[in-house]
Amino acid sequence: MSPLTPPMPDLGDVASAMVELGRELHLELTESELSDRFLTTLARLFPARRIAMRVLDPRTREPARVYSLGGDLRPGLESDRVTIKESSVQKTRMKTAVAASARLRLDSRWDSPFSHVAAGFTVPLVASGELYGVLDIGYALGQDQSTDDEPLVLPVANQLALALRNQRLWRDAQGLRDFQTRLIEHANALIIGVDRSWRVTVCNRALLELTGYRRDEVVGQDLRDLLPDDQRARLTPVFAAAMRGHTQDAVEAMINSRHRGRVRTVWSLAAIGQDRVLGEQPTAEAVVAIGQDQTRLRELQDQVIQAERLATLGQLAAGVVHELNNPLTSISVYAEFLLRKAERGGGEAADVEKLARIGQSAQRILRFARELVQYAKPVGDEIDVVDVNAVVRQSLSFCEHLFDRNGIQVSLELDPALPPVPAIPGQLEQVLINLLTNAAHAVEAAGGTVTVRTRTGPNDTVQVMVDDSGPGVSQDDQARIFEPFYTTKTDGTGTGLGLPIVKNIIEQHRGSIGVGKAPEGGARFLVTLPRSPS
Repeated sequence: MSPLTPPMPDLGDVASAMVELGRELHLELTESELSDRFLTTLARLFPARRIAMRVLDPRTREPARVYSLGGDLRPGLESDRVTIKESSVQKTRMKTAVAASARLRLDSRWDSPFSHVAAGFTVPLVASGELYGVLDIGYALGQDQSTDDEPLVLPVANQLALALRNQRLWRDAQGLRDFQTRLIEHANALIIGVDRSWRVTVCNRALLELTGYRRDEVVGQDLRDLLPDDQRARLTPVFAAAMRGHTQDAVEAMINSRHRGRVRTVWSLAAIGQDRVLGEQPTAEAVVAIGQDQTRLRELQDQVIQAERLATLGQLAAGVVHELNNPLTSISVYAEFLLRKAERGGGEAADVEKLARIGQSAQRILRFARELVQYAKPVGDEIDVVDVNAVVRQSLSFCEHLFDRNGIQVSLELDPALPPVPAIPGQLEQVLINLLTNAAHAVEAAGGTVTVRTRTGPNDTVQVMVDDSGPGVSQDDQARIFEPFYTTKTDGTGTGLGLPIVKNIIEQHRGSIGVGKAPEGGARFLVTLPRSPS
């Protein structure tokens, strides 16, 4: 052997190296770690050679990832087309579509990836017809041993191609698994998976948020232990049927929520994979259940009902106002005339009282008709930039007679730095007058206090609080107080439309209203309005 000729391994050395590599390889290796092990092995078996490895996917335009030992690489190698021999395509049984890729070029001459290296050869890294990269071996001037080296490099290249294929498959599987995990986790549905031993293997964030449980309180637990006691006897056979491969649709279940109490849900159950034992029924590997919280559906149904009610009330209100306005106005005017005449003429007290009641009743019917119209379609106007504190003071001036007549103490705690809000001033006054009137009625018997407070609220809002020292609003009434025609007044003075009108106006302003307990011990009505227009 010439002193310039690099030493060559024998087949035994190559076989031993392959066995040693096989022990070191595992799927958790990164591509860089895998490449380093193979290049190090090749450098030990074939010293004094230039070795380069390009990992690529010929079906994409992504640049190749290049790993090398010995010798400078030519610039732009990552994006260059890869040249291989046509005979290599046939030997490796590369798929036709891969061989025709724009990333590949077929040529009998070697396209050196090294600078100033003219002799060498390329081995395509092919597994199952797919190309995963190329391996280049280069030689210094006068040391070309391509003919002798190529047959010995091929076994190493084949094992490298298999390792790259396995790693890509494993990486794709991991990516798919992670994607599926994220998909399940962030799905807008309740998802739970149960294995054949009834153990919960998967549950997503939507389910945990609904139930209020932590993940470790659900995963690994027996599903039957998590079912509500009154639902277990009915739902266990349903899941058992799904285990036998029978799809279950529209299964209703009441589940426990730590935040919301009992929640109505509906589920679809399907089996995943089945094992069939001779003479026995098939058993699923797992069951996946996908559910929906029916609360949102119920809210939408309520909104439809409310819209239909508003439409009906609109028609009713128009008819009522049209038919009753003129005769009721006449009754009211004539009753007032006769009342004054009877008072001046010394009429009997009973007759005077009856005339007064006629007038009051006519006014009440007129007021009720107007409120129906306001509830169905509040009077519109142009939105303006409104000083809420000024609206509060103006509304109070309209209600002064109520407070003075009943000895009610009024207190104002207005934020002087309160920013303005976009609103319809007249409608905002109507809201506050209604709330102030209700507060006055709540405390008029005892001559209590009414306090109006304003402040800057969270999330760029302005808040108005009308508090009183009256008896407050019970929990049962709080749940219904904004419903049309529901009233807590027992003396016949309430129509049950004041607060629904207020709620409609506030919601048209994209705000909200709620009721709770005031610091004074009575009721607090909290109005929240956004500071920015829609």
